[in-house]
Amino acid sequence: MPKYQIQLNGQSFEVDAPDEEALKGAIGKLQVQTAPPPEKSTFDKVTGNINSFGQGIVDMVGMGYADEIGAGIDYAGSHILPWRDAKTYDQALADTRGEQEQAYEEHPAANIAGKATGALWGASRLAKAGLSPTVNAIKAEAGLGRVTGAAMKEGTIMGGLSGFGSGEGGFQNRLENAGLGGLLGLGIGTIAPAAVAGVSQVVKSAAAPLIAPFAPNGYVRDALATALRRAGQTPEQIANNMRAAGADGQDMFNVADAMGYTGERLMSTSARVPHDNRQALAEAMMARQAGQGERLANNLAEGFDTFDTAGRRVADRTAQRTAEANELYPAARANAGPVNVTPVLEEIDRTIRPGVNQLVNPRDRIANDSIEGALTRVRSMLSDGNSQVTDFDTLFRAKLDLDDMIQRAEAQGAGNRAHYLSRVQGLVDQALADASEGYVGARDAFARASRRIEAVEAGSAASRISRRAQDTIPEFEAMPADQQMDFRAGYIDPMIARLEGASSSPTTNKARMLQTPKYDAELPAFAAPERGGQLADRIGREQTMFRTANAALGGSRSADNLADAADLNQFDPSVIARFVRGDRIGAITTGLSKVLGTVTGQPPAVVEQLSRVLMETNPDVALDVLQAGTQQLSRNDQLRARLVSALVESGAAGVPRLTAP
Repeated sequence: MPKYQIQLNGQSFEVDAPDEEALKGAIGKLQVQTAPPPEKSTFDKVTGNINSFGQGIVDMVGMGYADEIGAGIDYAGSHILPWRDAKTYDQALADTRGEQEQAYEEHPAANIAGKATGALWGASRLAKAGLSPTVNAIKAEAGLGRVTGAAMKEGTIMGGLSGFGSGEGGFQNRLENAGLGGLLGLGIGTIAPAAVAGVSQVVKSAAAPLIAPFAPNGYVRDALATALRRAGQTPEQIANNMRAAGADGQDMFNVADAMGYTGERLMSTSARVPHDNRQALAEAMMARQAGQGERLANNLAEGFDTFDTAGRRVADRTAQRTAEANELYPAARANAGPVNVTPVLEEIDRTIRPGVNQLVNPRDRIANDSIEGALTRVRSMLSDGNSQVTDFDTLFRAKLDLDDMIQRAEAQGAGNRAHYLSRVQGLVDQALADASEGYVGARDAFARASRRIEAVEAGSAASRISRRAQDTIPEFEAMPADQQMDFRAGYIDPMIARLEGASSSPTTNKARMLQTPKYDAELPAFAAPERGGQLADRIGREQTMFRTANAALGGSRSADNLADAADLNQFDPSVIARFVRGDRIGAITTGLSKVLGTVTGQPPAVVEQLSRVLMETNPDVALDVLQAGTQQLSRNDQLRARLVSALVESGAAGVPRLTAP
């Protein structure tokens, strides 16, 4: 039988036929058998895609159980509705799965898109209900390790449930599918968090050099929000810290200071990356630090409620004592009676043995010692051997002379001589008091004034490094309030002098000298009432402000020099030279290396904006900027969390279902 070669629908066929008439009949049959199905209308295509998309959503949201649920509804409807033929459950299940397969085969893209949409919607619902471990970990600001662990857990659970539901055989088949789904979910949960984080970081770094110079605000907000998270603070805490500083007179306290260590590191970067605000930032830091000594001196003066020097305080107290004595003592003398110095002479005689002992045991030419000499002089002012002083004024002048003798003895280190003279002084004072009631008041007033002068000297002594807080604080607490006031003047004056005498270099931290263990204990204890806490806060802020300035201005200059060199070397003449020599590939390679060098960090436009925010001292402005940053970061976190959860859910709950229903 002859063979004929024919072309049909673009394909070649070899046909056996006895003759051409038989061949024509065979061709007609082939055309009938291979005729393509009639093309669907646009409406049918649209509705088919919509149906397939919806099938995908239902299948994914149903976690593999959508076919069983649909079969149950179909089975119930066939028995309830009178116009439908009754079905068995197996028939209804076969029909439902057939519809799913047909929807996927006719419109696979729409079906897969529906499944992806279902995964995203399901992840969103789980996140909103707080049932997604992955989203919960990201919201809790967990690290990548904890997020990955949560995603692995979620993937295993979702994969196991979906695998069990997608099984189409008996219970054994469902268990096998559940195990496979759990393993797939575990793998996807392990990879998804790192993949999303890595892709987002790559995209962000790649886009920064192109977008940031023209729209830096978003990058600045992101950097600030990240810094707040690392610092463990909220925008409200930063603003409140700044308001507290302003209330204490430290309105130069800025956002970087309030952030602590994280702010220091941001300030260091801002001061070293070349940008238009770099010089203004450095000058502001230097000017602020140069005024640290003056601010601390004022803080100490206000904290101790003392605005004069120790010398001025002693001079004022001495003048007040003299004026008061000049007023009280004349009145006491005018109303005084005769004085009795016999007890005084008897006390002196018990020491120097005059009278009979002098005759019985003559001293020959042996000179008196200093104690005997001093007492003999006092005795000579009170008696000539035959008569005694009875006049109040004469005895009072003798007392003043005796006071001077005691002071000289103490100044010379003659403690024993001062001791014997002090015993006599007490008896002289008592003799004067017995002779005049007014003298007692004058004497007590003079003593009180003297103790206040002595309190100034005690405060100066307490400020010495050699004095320990364990001794000085009880000494201060034992004083009455008026002496404590003068003690403060003596204590704070040497400290202010040291602050004023310290170097005014921006690299000198004058607050550090006030933060020793001694002063940490003494300053709050000695400060004026209700001022100790404020003083400690002020000193602490000055320490913080120094650290911020030092991070920006101190340390090695190598980083600054490298940044300056890179800034000046943005234009490379070698690129033009290579073009002139015809080395286009070399020119392009050199140029690309320059461009890629700017991708390694935030562009200067972002750093400039960031530096302005870090230097902000208005708490209300800072609050608005920081809140905007945290809100953006929160939105980014939520998006990232839902994306990771969706990947986990769509993968673990339906990797096989994304490619086959």
